[in-house]
Amino acid sequence: MNRAEIYGGINLDLNDGPIRTKHFRDHDGKPCAQLIIGEAGQSVAISVTRTSPDVLDELAEAVAELKAWTLRQQQPQPLKAVV
Repeated sequence: MNRAEIYGGINLDLNDGPIRTKHFRDHDGKPCAQLIIGEAGQSVAISVTRTSPDVLDELAEAVAELKAWTLRQQQPQPLKAVV
């Protein structure tokens, strides 16, 4: 499999999370891993069971980029001089 599979459109406002990981075995005993965003009943689980380490590196880079953006947004913006 070479592409992400999205089952319907998803919009998620992360707010304050929570974010967690889950490791388990499926009904056939195969190991599985997920990244879970949200609380029980209102969560999104992203399976990373068949994901390559390179793709997880891309995810980490994207998260770092988003973190840098949010930090820039929190910095006070200088007021423009009125002439």
